[in-house]
Amino acid sequence: MKRIFALSCGFYLLIGITSVVLGALLPVLLSYYERGYSDGGFLLFLQFLGFLVGVLVSPVLTARIGRKAMLTFALICIVAAYTLLGFLPSWPVVLLLTIIVGFGSGIIEPSVGAFTIEFTENQKAVAMSKLDVFFALGALLIPAVAALFIWMDLWHLTFYTVAVLSLVLMLLWITMPRPAALYLQQAGENTVAHAAGKTRYSKKHLGLLTIFVIFFFIYMGLELGLMNFLPSILVERLQLQESVASLSVSILWIAMIIGRLFSGKIAEAVNYMPFLIWSTVGTFLFAVAMVFVTGQWATYLLIFGTGLFMSGLFCIALVYANVLIPGMTERTTSILIASGGIGGAILQYVTGWSMSTGPVVNTIWILAGFCLILLLTLIVSHLWTVKNNAVRAALAQHSKEM
Repeated sequence: MKRIFALSCGFYLLIGITSVVLGALLPVLLSYYERGYSDGGFLLFLQFLGFLVGVLVSPVLTARIGRKAMLTFALICIVAAYTLLGFLPSWPVVLLLTIIVGFGSGIIEPSVGAFTIEFTENQKAVAMSKLDVFFALGALLIPAVAALFIWMDLWHLTFYTVAVLSLVLMLLWITMPRPAALYLQQAGENTVAHAAGKTRYSKKHLGLLTIFVIFFFIYMGLELGLMNFLPSILVERLQLQESVASLSVSILWIAMIIGRLFSGKIAEAVNYMPFLIWSTVGTFLFAVAMVFVTGQWATYLLIFGTGLFMSGLFCIALVYANVLIPGMTERTTSILIASGGIGGAILQYVTGWSMSTGPVVNTIWILAGFCLILLLTLIVSHLWTVKNNAVRAALAQHSKEM
């Protein structure tokens, strides 16, 4: 299990890289192909579309061909796509390869996440938070690598770098020791057996799933809105230079990495729901404070605090949802990650619209509003669980009396 978990961390490092590498290279990529930012937006949308398809087919592929073969296939897609991208092919081919990258990444994230949640016997939140640390590391480091290659005027080597990393991970994956391979096979058989034994959500679990779908939809809109628009917010709000304002994203990622090192242990110690509620409240308070603070360094401190409180929301909510909805880990994880992807795509548009049509303070209020919706969904999920548990206890008592 330790070997498999180490490889799982490698998978999350890779999808952290693939999630941001195109954005880091977008200015030089569009310049090389003589394209505009609308084409860049379409390119990123195609990657998201491929990711969404990968997420949705992941449970089916797990049941059909097994997790090891499926993840090997996903890695082959990523290695091949980035290798070909390094040759700088024609623009239509770039669009196709971008879809393939998204597809491979979409297969990996829910499958590895579901496996970790389902087969980590203790400290599930700690395990998931460790995976998210590696995701954040990938997303933090690859822009620096891309910037170095851009400075050297060899920016296309970034694609080869990702391809080589993916190839190394694939070789480690397919040559894992036999005990680890047998454990993975047995785990896959157990997953299929669970899925066959429980093919539908109960009414109670369907209600909870709907609540968490809303949570992940809004959360990814908040996270990606901050990641992509923080520099623009600081340029408009504080009149900072773009190069200085761009540091805000690095500060946010560093804070999230630090937070994820401890969020799992804290969540296991205080229980999932209190952790999620206080994390959401803290994120809301720091976001609102940005409306009233106009100093550069104070704003950076607020961004750091926001990152700390946000750091555990995604992975702990994913673990908590699967604890409340047992026996459907693969499917539930895929649905929640897919809803997050859709929310990120749609709500980024809302954030961009706000930036272009009104004062920047309105955008900050919108992001804070996202936090309030997150808090509301958590409260509703808690009340839903308490109500259903009370009804079940009452029915059990009535049966005894009969």
